[in-house]
Amino acid sequence: MNKILLNILLFPVLLSTVGHAVYAQNGTGIPAVINYTKFDYHSGSQNWDIGQDKQKVMYFANNEGLLRFDGSHWKLYPLPNNTVIWCLAISDDGKIYVGGQDEIGYFSSGQNGILTYTSIKDKIPPPHQRFADVWHIAVLGKRIFFQAHDRIFEYNGQSVHVHQPNSQWTFMARAGDRIYAADRATGMLQLNDTRWEPVNDGKKLAGVLIAGMFQMRKDSIFIVTRTNGTFLLQNGTISLQHNNPQHDLYINSATKINDDEFVMATAAGGCLVANIRHNGLQRFSDEQGLQNNNTLSVFMDADKNLWTGLNSGISYINYNSAIRYLQIGKANNLSAYSTRIFHNRLYVGTSNGLYSAALADNNNLHVTKNDFARVANTENREAWNLREVNGRLVLGNDIGIYDVQGNDAQLISGGEGCWYFLPLSSVFPVQDVVVGTYNGLKRLRYENSRFQDAGKIAGVPDSYRFLALDNNGDIWASHPYRGIYRFTLSEDKKKYTARLYTTNDGLPSALNNFVFKIKNQVLFATTNGLYEFSAQSNRFVPSGFLSAVFGKMKMRYLTEDDEGNVWFCNEKGTGVVHFSPADGVSAPTVTYFPELAGQLLSRFENIYPYNRENIFIGSENGLIHLDYKKYTAVKPRVTVLLGMVKTAGKADSTIFGGYHGPLTGNIPSLSAAYNAFHFEYSAPAYESHKHMEYSYQLEGYDREWSSWDRKTEKDYTNLSNGTYTFKVKARDQQQQESAVVSYTFVIRAPWYKTVWAILGYLALFAGLVYLIQKRQKHKLLVQRRKFEEEQKRLNYIHHLELEKNEKEIIKLQNEKLAQEVLLQKKELANTSMHLMEKADTLTKIKEKVSRLNSEEDIKSITDLIRDTEKINANWDVFAAHFDELNDGFLNKLKKQYPQLTKTDLKMCTYIKLNLTTKEVSQLLNITVRGVEVSRYRIRKKIGLPTEQSLSQFLNQI
Repeated sequence: MNKILLNILLFPVLLSTVGHAVYAQNGTGIPAVINYTKFDYHSGSQNWDIGQDKQKVMYFANNEGLLRFDGSHWKLYPLPNNTVIWCLAISDDGKIYVGGQDEIGYFSSGQNGILTYTSIKDKIPPPHQRFADVWHIAVLGKRIFFQAHDRIFEYNGQSVHVHQPNSQWTFMARAGDRIYAADRATGMLQLNDTRWEPVNDGKKLAGVLIAGMFQMRKDSIFIVTRTNGTFLLQNGTISLQHNNPQHDLYINSATKINDDEFVMATAAGGCLVANIRHNGLQRFSDEQGLQNNNTLSVFMDADKNLWTGLNSGISYINYNSAIRYLQIGKANNLSAYSTRIFHNRLYVGTSNGLYSAALADNNNLHVTKNDFARVANTENREAWNLREVNGRLVLGNDIGIYDVQGNDAQLISGGEGCWYFLPLSSVFPVQDVVVGTYNGLKRLRYENSRFQDAGKIAGVPDSYRFLALDNNGDIWASHPYRGIYRFTLSEDKKKYTARLYTTNDGLPSALNNFVFKIKNQVLFATTNGLYEFSAQSNRFVPSGFLSAVFGKMKMRYLTEDDEGNVWFCNEKGTGVVHFSPADGVSAPTVTYFPELAGQLLSRFENIYPYNRENIFIGSENGLIHLDYKKYTAVKPRVTVLLGMVKTAGKADSTIFGGYHGPLTGNIPSLSAAYNAFHFEYSAPAYESHKHMEYSYQLEGYDREWSSWDRKTEKDYTNLSNGTYTFKVKARDQQQQESAVVSYTFVIRAPWYKTVWAILGYLALFAGLVYLIQKRQKHKLLVQRRKFEEEQKRLNYIHHLELEKNEKEIIKLQNEKLAQEVLLQKKELANTSMHLMEKADTLTKIKEKVSRLNSEEDIKSITDLIRDTEKINANWDVFAAHFDELNDGFLNKLKKQYPQLTKTDLKMCTYIKLNLTTKEVSQLLNITVRGVEVSRYRIRKKIGLPTEQSLSQFLNQI
């Protein structure tokens, strides 16, 4: 008997402990669970059966109909009679067969990919068309079987054949290449072509209710009953594997996971995963994240993950995930600060002491939270750090340093909390270890195969949580808000000198600096990327190490594994830089783990890369276990589905329903009234759908692809007529992109943009142009005639008007000139009178002066002088009027002969007026002889010849 058969036979012993004992865990930790409530999918609470099509779209038999889920969008398809759907099965051609109350049929792709229901009830022979509930469906090639209590319907695509029970059908399923059914009286039967034949020992299952039936490997079929244990059908015989394994557990459904495991859905205990190879049993219940423990159905999808239909909701168990979660002890909220595997035990330092779990060996890390026990003497203390030195495990906690042996810890040094252990040598055995404590440095001395407290090292007291030893023997320590310390130990290692470096020494900030030693180099993680210390300049400078990877990202944590890969935490997330061991030239690759976002313990990040299959990451609630080898293994290609296309016009309309992908041979042509579109798309990657990113482009509208984002819907409005192709692609957290999915549609031009409309516009335009031209020609002809006649009349009138106007203008001009001359003459005469008065006034002054005797006479003379000043003021007025009448005579004279004085100009003016010598002498108040002298002086200034008369010369100007 081979090992597998032996495990199968021993499996009853395992199951006998289900009702009472602790469950054995398969694997390290539990996978993540994603819960969906009825408020998420907007349908009934209960989900009785589950299926998945070739595109990985999930379907659920729900109280209110068929429920479809593509990873982002839920949609409900009710049956015509709105009854509950109890079961479903998907055939190779993609049809989704369902059974409900008094109804059987299938959903398939209708017009434009819209999921449409087809009832086959009318194909049932009339005597059998009335029936109760259909509980199970099995597909065997093109033969579809529907099981009710009182009959089994067999549908071949054309007609329905009815199989009658001996008493009552209680179960039906396909296992391997056969269809099996259970009759309450006869027991287990198998279908042989068209006949039901009893299975050997099938009578053992008479009256037994069966929950699930499936083939494990080639020769073993497991039969899981609801309350009577598990049976094995092998070599044509049935053997009971356990009398009563469930005790108070009621099994609703069971299905195969792989050749080693199967899962059972229970009514009160959640889901149980049984492993026949390792004799293990793993439980998923509300303690592990399920919404409730009443599981009605269970299904394993194409990615080896589990779906459970609950009495209220749906839960997705990421069973095949490379990331699992391990709670420590019975408390579920212990934070994990440090992890080590030592002497076949897994140790975890937590917020409430040190815990350990025994391992079969260092390569068999199958533990559960119930395997952990608290290490003695560490309770109620923060266990900060674990370090293996010289083959011993030391612990630094809230009160001191411990030597850990098995599940016991002995105090080495107490009095203050310890953060970090720094060996001062890489040579085994290490003689001295420097310990960073809450208040300075301490030294451990290794003697007689054990560590002893060598006392405090004298120096600057402070809290030193991160330490690193450089190649010169100096110790570097980071402080969260002071900066970075550099310590130099004395030769006897009993004291140290310290230098504090801050922003004055090149650090971007004194806050949030951390020191690590990576690849034999001391690096400083800062708020502006990685830095290193330059001994030449005695300053910190940006490090070239992985600068192309990290740039100026804010770094918080670094550690190196045995293969030289660097694990890190920065502002972008948690990841690893992988260096190819065979090629030292190629650039390193970076892998981020977006699933871990927000789960690590802030400021106390810790990663323990034990090997590629076992990476332990401390979190706020226990440990995260990462199988890096599995995480980076080749995975199925990322796919993207176009789930639905809606268009909006006068009424909303679904033009593509998303079933079986976009249609390539049927391009919808829509009227211009539908110019707004809504696209839904998704990647059926249920374990990482929150981290999937999408990019889209609408050819004919968008010039380029959109930026990557996590939205799964896109709307376009006010699209003009034309041909459009909507394209979408997806990528996962490892930057793996899917193939592009496209959907083409046409928006027809509105009636006013059609060819016939345009031709009509052209014809109408041409007709209008012709009529307008003809009318314009006639109008122009009439207007021309009228114009010519009117022109003749106007020319005649114009001629008369011109003659009349010319005469009137001449007359008016003459009258105006006469008025102006008359006015000027009056002004000139008036001025002349004033001048004459002036001369007379001067004569009177002379007479007064000659008779001057008294003050009264003086006053009289003063008044005469004032009158004379007024008279002199009239000269300017006179000159202005004179110039206007004589064509600017004075201005011309001054311009031509600037040497003439004002008196000379007056003399020339009076000569121009043909005044006598006596009149001029009176006006100028000079003698006649003075007038002659003045005339002679003017002739000399203007250079007038003797033979030419001055009066004649002035009249020519």
